[in-house]
Amino acid sequence: MIAATPLVSGVPPIAAQSRTPALVYRTLAFPLKFLWGLIFCQSLLGSILVVGWTYRMAQRSALKFWWSRRANSEHGATLDQFLSASERTKPHRHWPNWFLQQNFRENTRAADRRTPALLDSAPEIRQGWRSAARFVGALVHSLRQNFWIGLRAITNTWVLTLPACLFWWFGWYDGWNNSFNKGYEQAPVGPLISIFGIGLFIAVMFYVPLAQARQAVTGEWRSFFQFRLLWRIVRARWISSVALALLYTLFALPLNVLKTSPIFQPQRNAALANLTDVQVLKHLDNYFFFCAMVMLPAYVILRMLAARIYASGILTLLETAKIQPAELAPLESETLQRLGLLAARPSQARHFLVRFISWTGTRVGRIASTFALALIWFTFVAQIYVAEFLQYHSGLGWMNQPLVQLPWFHYVPARLKSPWSGISFAILVWLLASAIARVLEGEPDMAVSGVSVAGAASVAAQTNVASVSINLMRSAG
Repeated sequence: MIAATPLVSGVPPIAAQSRTPALVYRTLAFPLKFLWGLIFCQSLLGSILVVGWTYRMAQRSALKFWWSRRANSEHGATLDQFLSASERTKPHRHWPNWFLQQNFRENTRAADRRTPALLDSAPEIRQGWRSAARFVGALVHSLRQNFWIGLRAITNTWVLTLPACLFWWFGWYDGWNNSFNKGYEQAPVGPLISIFGIGLFIAVMFYVPLAQARQAVTGEWRSFFQFRLLWRIVRARWISSVALALLYTLFALPLNVLKTSPIFQPQRNAALANLTDVQVLKHLDNYFFFCAMVMLPAYVILRMLAARIYASGILTLLETAKIQPAELAPLESETLQRLGLLAARPSQARHFLVRFISWTGTRVGRIASTFALALIWFTFVAQIYVAEFLQYHSGLGWMNQPLVQLPWFHYVPARLKSPWSGISFAILVWLLASAIARVLEGEPDMAVSGVSVAGAASVAAQTNVASVSINLMRSAG
């Protein structure tokens, strides 16, 4: 067992400060961060940034939850002091940024102070270039971080959820195609494929919310696939998983109404029926921008609650010695060690509500909770089918569920705006970001003197690949 260390060892005492400046900062920063989130929800690339930003917020939520459960001997420090005491947790002193590096001024000044002494003999222009490169990197550090975290997160989520979505879409298409062509021998194909897809989605959604939370908290994409550990957490938090699924379903209801509403708007406002395509596109762009004011908070709340449920489950398993500290990620192990939460604790008299939650971990309780959880996720899927029946949104309506996958809530007909343009642009940005990352990870002299011939050839090759991909997609569209 790892011994608990002082919460802020090696950190000088910090004088008590007023909470007013922090409150004023949050009051001023929240509308700006929220506005950027609304803007990013309008595109595929932007929604990937929202996923990354939300995962960082979820990680901070888990750290804050663990800090609130710290051992009695560690009650002397504030949350800010606790987070500042480690390089792993220091970036979470404030809400995540969209663009600037966390603790921007502090980090840029510290980088200048850490400049190696050997640079004193380097040409002055080289020193200036490196300082400028560090400053520019700090300006977009969070943007880059949000992109890569979001890309890894949605890729993992797609691995488990996209197959079910494909079955929905194909089952829907085959069912309607069969009804028009009167192919009675093939009549069961569409419904059976849809039923299989629904069952598959319900099964994976027992696992996905807390798997997303674990990836967010640990910061490691591989942790998403630690099935044994995550299933133990799900079993330890059955009632919380049921409540989280119910919240997903409740939040999905207004979103499905908003998604379907445009088809009925001309009936309430006859002037909309006379709009040109350009005016319709502008109207829908404005409409879905304001819809994001419902979408974004729902998405963030669900991820933060899932992170807290995950963090609570980890503590439960540690207290009952059902997992060992070695099974935790480095961030988790270090944080819980500093808070004195790694050791197993003796059982105590429990409240009725706690006993009821424990009952959900018994065989009978798990059966009842499983039935309730499956029923709730079924109602989530049923809303999708009803919404698509009222207004068909092509593949996007089936392949992307904003609360589960990308918070891309922008359903514009393909004749007005092709979704392939956004997909092609996202692929191009990914290729360029990969190329730039390779260059920046190369030798320092390469960063100073410019991209080498090989680096330039690599960028050119990837740009050509992107061009071919875009042309193929446009041809397919």
